[in-house]
Amino acid sequence: MAAAERKPGDGESDLPGGGKAMTFAQHLEELRGHVLRSVLALVALCVVCWIFQDEIAYLVMWPYLDTQEWLKETYGREPSKLKFFSVPEGFFFHFKIALYGAAIVTMPYFLFEMWRFISAGLYRHERRAVMHLLPVSFALFLLGVLFAYFVLIPVALRFLLGYGNPEYIEPDIRLEYYLSFFVMLCLLLGAVFQLPLLQVILARFGLVSAATQARHRKAFIMGAVVAAAVITPTGDAVTLSLVAVPMLILYELGLLVARRVPAAARAPAASRLPPASP
Repeated sequence: MAAAERKPGDGESDLPGGGKAMTFAQHLEELRGHVLRSVLALVALCVVCWIFQDEIAYLVMWPYLDTQEWLKETYGREPSKLKFFSVPEGFFFHFKIALYGAAIVTMPYFLFEMWRFISAGLYRHERRAVMHLLPVSFALFLLGVLFAYFVLIPVALRFLLGYGNPEYIEPDIRLEYYLSFFVMLCLLLGAVFQLPLLQVILARFGLVSAATQARHRKAFIMGAVVAAAVITPTGDAVTLSLVAVPMLILYELGLLVARRVPAAARAPAASRLPPASP
């Protein structure tokens, strides 16, 4: 009787996988398809990026080239080219930047494929939450990378390469070391910019409320300074501030958004479960 009164979509549409059970082998087969399509997309875009390797290489080396021009104008130093000290190093540099470029471009499609696989095992309210979080997370990561590219890396290079007396010190930078330095800062800043999203998630699911986060602001400020000191390759106050200050701004932004999380989203987990089957 109760089953006849249930409306379509009241319970079944909210069940993981639409209420259809799958064996472990079927899950593996489905996962294999998603991973295979993601890898094929990565390979195809890697080929495209390889075709435009010179343009991508210029984008990667632009902060260094701009710093060299600044050193010439400020200290009268002649521009120094990046160097490699092994036969295949130049080739692998271009291969790595093509691979990194392809990975960044492929990331939205990879997330889409993983979402198609994971969403089958989520309830409706969980799917809605993830659909809102993934685009925001990717956008924040890109903002962090752009901040590192246009602000942090140029400032760090100017400080590091301009340090010391130019009469007896001359930088001689290895290609591989510069690429590692560049990628490390981009990835770290991309991760740092996830802070507001983490705060909202903690508040949304009742793990750490916005009020609790606000009470521990002093502890976060200290932690942000320590984290900035670890992230930045220099010990000067300017470069450290370029990481610590954005972290504090992101923290306050995360608090502002966390306070506006709807009360329904903070309800106990039991209240968000789908209705039990009769």
